[in-house]
Amino acid sequence: MKRLLTWSRCLRSLAVLPILWLGMAFGTLVQASTTTDLFMDRAELVSLSGRRMVELPHVLESRDFLPSGSRVRYQMTVHLAQVPEASLGIFVSKISISGALYLNGQYISSCDQGRLEDLRCLHKPNLFTTPASAWRVGDNIVEFVVYANARQPNGLSPVRVGSIDELHESAYRLRQWIKIEFLVGFAWISTVFGFLSLAVSLILRKETAYLWFGLACLSHSVSLLNLTVSRPLIHIEVFTWMVFTARLVATPMAVLTMLALFDKLRRWMIVVLVGFAVLGPLIVGLSGTYRPVLVAFFLPVLLASVVLLVLSIGWALQSRNPIKIMTIGMALLLVLSGVVDWLRLLGRGHFEGVFLFPYTYSAMLITLGTLLFRNLATSLKRSREDRDQLERRSNERMAYEVTEHIPVGTYTLIHRPGGMRGHFLFVSQRFLDLTGLDRKSVLADPEPFLAILHVDDWRVWHQFISRTPESHEKFSCEFRIFPPGGQMRWISTEAVPRSLPDGATVYEGVLVDQTDMILAKEESERVRRELQKQQIEQSRMIEREQLLRDMHDGFGSQLAGVRMMAEKGRIPPEQFPQFLREITADLHLVVDTLGQLNITLEDALIDMHHRLERRFTGSGPKLHWKTRLTSLPSLPPRKILQALRLVQEALNNAFKHAHARNVWFLAQYDVQNDVLTLSVRDDGQGLLLPAARGRGLNNMQYRAREIGGEFQLLACQPGVEVLLRVPNVSGLV
Repeated sequence: MKRLLTWSRCLRSLAVLPILWLGMAFGTLVQASTTTDLFMDRAELVSLSGRRMVELPHVLESRDFLPSGSRVRYQMTVHLAQVPEASLGIFVSKISISGALYLNGQYISSCDQGRLEDLRCLHKPNLFTTPASAWRVGDNIVEFVVYANARQPNGLSPVRVGSIDELHESAYRLRQWIKIEFLVGFAWISTVFGFLSLAVSLILRKETAYLWFGLACLSHSVSLLNLTVSRPLIHIEVFTWMVFTARLVATPMAVLTMLALFDKLRRWMIVVLVGFAVLGPLIVGLSGTYRPVLVAFFLPVLLASVVLLVLSIGWALQSRNPIKIMTIGMALLLVLSGVVDWLRLLGRGHFEGVFLFPYTYSAMLITLGTLLFRNLATSLKRSREDRDQLERRSNERMAYEVTEHIPVGTYTLIHRPGGMRGHFLFVSQRFLDLTGLDRKSVLADPEPFLAILHVDDWRVWHQFISRTPESHEKFSCEFRIFPPGGQMRWISTEAVPRSLPDGATVYEGVLVDQTDMILAKEESERVRRELQKQQIEQSRMIEREQLLRDMHDGFGSQLAGVRMMAEKGRIPPEQFPQFLREITADLHLVVDTLGQLNITLEDALIDMHHRLERRFTGSGPKLHWKTRLTSLPSLPPRKILQALRLVQEALNNAFKHAHARNVWFLAQYDVQNDVLTLSVRDDGQGLLLPAARGRGLNNMQYRAREIGGEFQLLACQPGVEVLLRVPNVSGLV
């Protein structure tokens, strides 16, 4: 049965390439199936040999361009009865080596970015988008400028003009997937296989198949750049040499891999094939990547592959190994595709055709890599199973030896289906110390253990030992016990279940005494609550002290001063209302700012403005109030109080001493620079002499420092401006 399954896998793997070739054939049929676009298979060629009409697809002759490389032009005429309403697409399946599209003399696009001499687009399908404005009624000249050299056949395939969406679906998408994206995927797979194989070869030095397979994969991934990269990052000559010679390296490495798999590898074979892989690229590079040299080197590789294939068929049939026979089948497809590609190198293949070698070689590498790593994985799995089994037996022996010397109690308990109590097979000394039981009674009957369980935890223990070990996960629970003659203990247990053939479950677990930890946790919680209570009381005392200090520094000190001046007769009776208003205003500031939890500076200024309006509506100066505090962060209440007191002091000075007609107040927050500005300006008599200034200026400077701001007193001529500038407001929060 296993042999039949292996053969079925082989047949499925061999079916990959026919499906691939059918897909490519389907793409060719799709091109001829659409009838909604214009198909142009004739063009006027302008080259070094002159002008002439040619049929597309067309292969340039050596007389049309310089051997070192030059440009030629293909010109076609498209007649339109009207200008298209939307952009049109122009599809060409192959431009060799590279080319650019012009429409009515206007440059449209190239096969890739860069100079045509630095591009290689010969394997890339191209779908150009032409704007509607580039077309005109009547004849339109479609011109392809093609760069060609003597290294490979050059020319142009038939051109199709039509809807971009239709061309993308009917002609471009499938070709792009098969010629480019499919090979890009192969390149990544080959690269991953290559590095993995080399890593394995460094570990398993005797398994040389992984070394040759890794080199074959990496060289093949480099050769695929010839088909997937149209704009190399390195010099075009170096790139051309690298991708062509990579095939000369990939084939000998694949041969060495097959010889190693069949155990037929000899030292002289390694010398010959490795020598060919080293000397071949050097000779090709010295010849300037000359095409006949490539053909000459490809021929002996092809002949050697045929000979090896014939021998391998005999080896595979002798071994009767399905895996080796499948490998030979892949090699046969590879040789057949190599013959076809060799004919293409001689210039006898279809111009628009593709090289089959990259696809068949990639499929062979994927097959070989899958087989190699499958064998490696199987060997590793068996090795791990053997090692795990040995470790398990060793651990079981050691467990019983060291179990008496660990700080937790261990036990082995068996629970049979339908049972209620279970039965202990083993208990350690630490288990007995925790429970206060003796070994003989516990092993004979679990009843003594159940007797010391807390009544409320019987159900917990029964659920613990009755669970079904579906995934061998660890079980755990907590319960309380009353050891004979001792106090209650908190115990946690954790066990790993193991099923027996008769349906019973064996638990191998540990008992951990959690009593000290739980008591410590309760004590820690009690201390935390006590500390929290003390912190609350302390914060309340601090808050009360701050409130009393604010009251003392504000209206408290003002009341004391008014009382002292009244006792000495320095205040006339008619000035008492004014002093009382100032004291009341300061009281409002304290209550408004410290009496609310979520007060903002803007809200506090609104309240202040409301109180000041009545004061400035009489015979005093006119108050102009403006605030711009959008996006201002919330400030601590004490910062707000200090700012309001500074503003109030400045407004009082302007009202009483400036003899001004107008007083302007501005509060502004600069979001970009994170700066708060408070300004009080008047048009009064200006600054007084320093000797005439009172304590108000010192108070304002003190309050500015408390806020973390900068205080300035500016002469405005006329008047004075009191300016508070607070930088880095966000840092005050």
